[in-house]
Amino acid sequence: MKTLFVKDFRQLWRTFRLPALLLLGIFFAILDPIGAKYMPQIMEKLMSGTEGITIVMPEMGPVDAMASFFGDLAQIGAFILIVIAMGAVANERERGISAWVLTRPVGRQPYFWSKFAAYTAGVLLTVSASTLLAALYTASLMGAPPVGPTIWGAVFMVLYLELILAITLGASALLRGQIAAGGAAFAFLILLWLPQLLVDQTELGKYMPYRLSSLIAELLKGSAVPADFLPALAAAFIVAAAVLAAASFYFSRAEL
Repeated sequence: MKTLFVKDFRQLWRTFRLPALLLLGIFFAILDPIGAKYMPQIMEKLMSGTEGITIVMPEMGPVDAMASFFGDLAQIGAFILIVIAMGAVANERERGISAWVLTRPVGRQPYFWSKFAAYTAGVLLTVSASTLLAALYTASLMGAPPVGPTIWGAVFMVLYLELILAITLGASALLRGQIAAGGAAFAFLILLWLPQLLVDQTELGKYMPYRLSSLIAELLKGSAVPADFLPALAAAFIVAAAVLAAASFYFSRAEL
């Protein structure tokens, strides 16, 4: 398992999948604090020559910068994660790599779970490094963001992205083509957020997995606490565990 994990992690790096995810996190870690700092001035300059129109934008602070960063990571980061992970198993099956690897003394279960572990390490590295950079850069521009909520925000962002990863990797193992796997993962991502329009303010809404990311802004502002994430976390864990278990079971018996 350790050898497989090292191989898969190195492959993530050499194929530029992990660097792409890291660069995305670094991009938002730099862009969002700048946007929060200078957007009011930029809008004021843009509208200065327009007669009869006055736009008053409130001053934004460290919390707004970090909320924007986590929001971009949840939306664009999830999209990129699907793109880089949708071929984790399916692409290797298409190219015959899986069959070649499994002719060695390697079981199908370690083969599948080592990929999940390698991508998980990539998610952890990306979120932790980019959150630290965003917090430090925000502190240098407009003051330090709240430390505790920022750390908790990073934790829940990792868990949210882990749910997306579980669905994508599961689809990659269950479906034979990486395009089909990516399409299934994107469909899940859309379905994940659709209930927000209907049940967000109801009792059922607190169990929706999308709240692992949508509540982070409220956490940073002090209007939510980590315990508020627990119902959504339980639902996300059940979904992820069910998909991974089904994918692992199917892959262990599927024709390569």
